Amino acid sequence: MGTMDEERMFYHAVALGAGGNYAALLRQRKRHATWREAYEKSGGAPTTDPEKEYRELDRQNIHLALPGDPEYPERLREIPHPPFGIYIRGQLHEQNASILAIVGTRRATPDGKSIARRFAAHLTRAGFSVASGLAFGVDAAAHEGCLDSGGKTIAILAGGLANVYPKNNAPLAQKILGAGGALISEYPPDLPALPHRFLERNRIVSGLAQGVLVVESPERSGSLATARFAFEQNRDVFVVPGPITHPNFKGSHALIRQGAELVTQPEDILKSYGITKEKEPPRQFAGTPEESAVLAFLSSCAMPADIDKIIDMARLEPRIANQAVSSLFIKGVIKESGEGYMVN
Repeated sequence: MGTMDEERMFYHAVALGAGGNYAALLRQRKRHATWREAYEKSGGAPTTDPEKEYRELDRQNIHLALPGDPEYPERLREIPHPPFGIYIRGQLHEQNASILAIVGTRRATPDGKSIARRFAAHLTRAGFSVASGLAFGVDAAAHEGCLDSGGKTIAILAGGLANVYPKNNAPLAQKILGAGGALISEYPPDLPALPHRFLERNRIVSGLAQGVLVVESPERSGSLATARFAFEQNRDVFVVPGPITHPNFKGSHALIRQGAELVTQPEDILKSYGITKEKEPPRQFAGTPEESAVLAFLSSCAMPADIDKIIDMARLEPRIANQAVSSLFIKGVIKESGEGYMVN
C-alpha cells in the first residue's frame, strides 16, 4: 500500500472515530503530522479496523480524496475550513470545469421549480455543470434541468453516501450517477444527515462553484447560508427576484440588498462570465488538455477574452494558461485583438 493510500486509510479510520466531527478532526490535524500518526497516537477507535473499513469503501464504489490528491477539487482547497477529505461516488469533473451551484427552498412554488430547471438546462448547454444539494424543491429541479440537457451534475450530501437523503430522491441520485455525474460528502458513508450537517454541507456547495444562483429563498433558509458562504469565499452570487409580498422571496431580496446580482434570465449569468451564446459542438483539435480547455472557453465567447478571464474560466495556473494561449496563437488557432483573444 502506497503512502497516499495509507493516509487515506488512516484518515478514514480517524474520521470514523470522530463521527465526522470537523472540530475533532481539526484538533487531530493540528497535533499530528499525518493521519497515521493521529490514529496511532489517539489509540484509534476501538472497534475500527482501518484496512477492513478502507476495503469497505471499495465495495461500496466510494473513493476517498484528500487535499493532496488530484481528484480533490481545486476550488475546495481555496475556501476557509476546507474538508479534510471528501468521499466520492461517481465521477467528479476535470479540475477546469465551469460549475454553477443552484440552490433554494425545499418548499418551492411550481414557478420556482420551473425557473431552476430552465436556468440549469440553459447553463448546461452553455458548458456549465450544476451543483446542488439533492433536496426537494429547487435543488432537485436544478439537478433534473441539468440532466435533461445531457449535462453532468454534482449532488453534495449532508450525510454519508450510503444514506442518500431524502430517500425519495434516491432514484434521482442514481440518474445523476448514470449520467456521469457524482455524489460527494465529507462524512463517512454510514453517517446520517443530521441538522447541523446541512449547514456544514452548504460551504461545500458554494465552494465547488464559481458562482451560486439563489431561486426562492425565504427569510430563514439553508440557501441563505449557502449564499453567505459564497460571499465569504469570493464567489459570485446571483438571485432571481420575486413578488415583494411572497414569503419565499424575503431572503432573496435581502441578498440583493447585500450586493448579490439580480438576474431574470440565464443570459444574465452568462454575460457576467463573458459568454453570450451557447457552446457550439467542439471542433476537432489535437492539442494538450490545457490548450483544449482554453479553446473550449474561447469557442463559447462572442467577444474577445483577456488572459485574466481565460485563467479564471479555464481554471488553469497563470503560467500554464499563458503557455497554452501562446501555443494556440502560434498554431493559428486563436488570434489576438486589442481587447483579448478569440478563436480564429
